[in-house]
Amino acid sequence: MKKKTHFWMSLVFSLSLLFCTIAAGVIFLLQNGHKHAVVSSRGIVGAATAKARTIQQDTDLDTKNAALVKQINLKKSEIDQYLSHSGFSGTAVVVSHGYVVLNKGYGYSNLLVHRPNQPETEYYIGSITKSVTAVAFMQMKERGLISFDTPVSQFYPDFPHGRSISMLDLLCHVSGLRTAPETLKSLTRDELVQKIANYNIRLSSLPGTSWAYMDANYAMVAAILDKISQSTYGETLHQYIQQNIFDRAGLQQSGFGDSMAQSSHPSTGYGNLNEPRMVPSFSQLLGCGDVYMSAWDLYQFDRALADGTLVSAASYNTIFTNHFGGVHYSLGWYINRGGWGKDTYSSHGVLGGWNSGNAFSMDRQNYVVLLANSSRSSGIIAPANETIFNILAGG
Repeated sequence: MKKKTHFWMSLVFSLSLLFCTIAAGVIFLLQNGHKHAVVSSRGIVGAATAKARTIQQDTDLDTKNAALVKQINLKKSEIDQYLSHSGFSGTAVVVSHGYVVLNKGYGYSNLLVHRPNQPETEYYIGSITKSVTAVAFMQMKERGLISFDTPVSQFYPDFPHGRSISMLDLLCHVSGLRTAPETLKSLTRDELVQKIANYNIRLSSLPGTSWAYMDANYAMVAAILDKISQSTYGETLHQYIQQNIFDRAGLQQSGFGDSMAQSSHPSTGYGNLNEPRMVPSFSQLLGCGDVYMSAWDLYQFDRALADGTLVSAASYNTIFTNHFGGVHYSLGWYINRGGWGKDTYSSHGVLGGWNSGNAFSMDRQNYVVLLANSSRSSGIIAPANETIFNILAGG
């Protein structure tokens, strides 16, 4: 009898112990499962996206940052209110210290069908294209395919003054070249080069002596890079940029020329009277204005440039070096010391009704991208950049 009693007592004890173990496991999963889900969801998005965290993601993962979260939310509200009342029509991306403060559209991407601008909306970035071309150049320079001292004549022997104009002259807008009027006519690469050559039988200044911002400079850089890419890799410059810049940086809403019309989130550029604006043939904007992006993609490009994904640290420093005294311009970027809350690097673009601003602080902590699809926003981009950087620097 005693043995039977002992048996049943042991069985009850074992079952109780098993039940407690299972219950503890369930409680642990309920308490921690959401955290693991958040981490996993960030991993699914991809490394490029995970570089910047949303407030919700960080709140889920670490409640110790409550003061910082509150501060960023206040800045988000202030920036959002400012843009909402400024007349800005486009998409804004603001990132501060790794947190996405704002990623929002304002106004309409298409007035005819009342389609609103969204975070995914794509815009022509105009002359910001030059910063992409400069990265392609630095990559090929790192591979020994070209140098700053390479003369234009090495690739186009008959180009006027080609022996005197170096790649660095072109990249820094000190070549003396002028830009011929851009038209609707479609041109091949070499026809574009010939057009530039015909317009520059006489230079506006001796190479390396005077700064003059001209699309012709980066069109020539792009034409030469296209020659190198085709002879070395058997692909056009656009194909090279897609693989070595867009894909490497994780850009998913970027492309070239007319192909934006076939994308899922295109925008229409409007003039001051809300009329759709025409643009020159993109074949004449090679390397200087033929790229479109979403605002988030442009931010991702900035981050990939800054974190070593696209070029080496030495090349990064070279891109943002003032190579000619008295000129606050580097390779596709302006160098802004003082103001805007912090020292910044910036680029801007205007093409038809599209107006774009792209800037980040030299300490790589604050990023502001403003892509607009209305000429009415042309006078808004610069003051908006300054205002937003000052808000971010406000504490």
